[in-house]
Amino acid sequence: MSLQILLSGASGAVGRVIGELIESDSHFLLADQASSQQFFAPDVEADVIIDFSHPELLAQVIGFAVRRRLPLVTGTTGLNAGLVRKLEAAAERIPVCYAANFSLGVNLLVRLAEQAARALGKGYDIEILEAHHRRKLDAPSGTAKWLGQAVSSARGLDFQASAVHDRSARRQSRNQGEIGYQAIRGGDVAGEHTVFFLGDGERLELTHRSSDRKVFARGALVAASRIIERDAGMVDFADLVLGTG
Repeated sequence: MSLQILLSGASGAVGRVIGELIESDSHFLLADQASSQQFFAPDVEADVIIDFSHPELLAQVIGFAVRRRLPLVTGTTGLNAGLVRKLEAAAERIPVCYAANFSLGVNLLVRLAEQAARALGKGYDIEILEAHHRRKLDAPSGTAKWLGQAVSSARGLDFQASAVHDRSARRQSRNQGEIGYQAIRGGDVAGEHTVFFLGDGERLELTHRSSDRKVFARGALVAASRIIERDAGMVDFADLVLGTG
């Protein structure tokens, strides 16, 4: 039997690809789709919601998912603290998978960056560079922040306090406890992320490049097919798909 999916953010870059993959795979069925101009039909039947929309629409999606007791998989970025709390509250009643990136390779990158930050120690400065298409609104990207959270935690640093986003006005040398972020926007770049570990006499660069948004769409569909077996709670994407804790 096909998995019936409600797709939120169907008109977005990733949403369109998810819709195409659903239509081409007999294991999935597009039950309904929503964009910023419309919402789901009130009587629609479905098994799970996939959301790649924007924060304003996500708030409605969360409420709908809770009312209908539907598992939720969301990759919407740029969430404020209030929306994060809404997701956490929803997870008390339904399974919720929220990830900054649904690429399997990026999830592995985060783990490698965390290990490198811990192994190399404070003698290596950390900088994070990311590039995305010209239409992306938030900067740094959710994935860059996720990488920053991983390496700052490994170093025992406060994520917010250690972040440096603009050196042009600082006019001072780099502090040891800083983690720098640079964002590039242009063209149709699907997503590139590099974590630099810069020491004296050498540097290590960990890079992931996405050339096709299908990698995010496939990851979201795998997550949707597996989250329906989970109980209520926040479900980690890597645990769900890669089988890692």
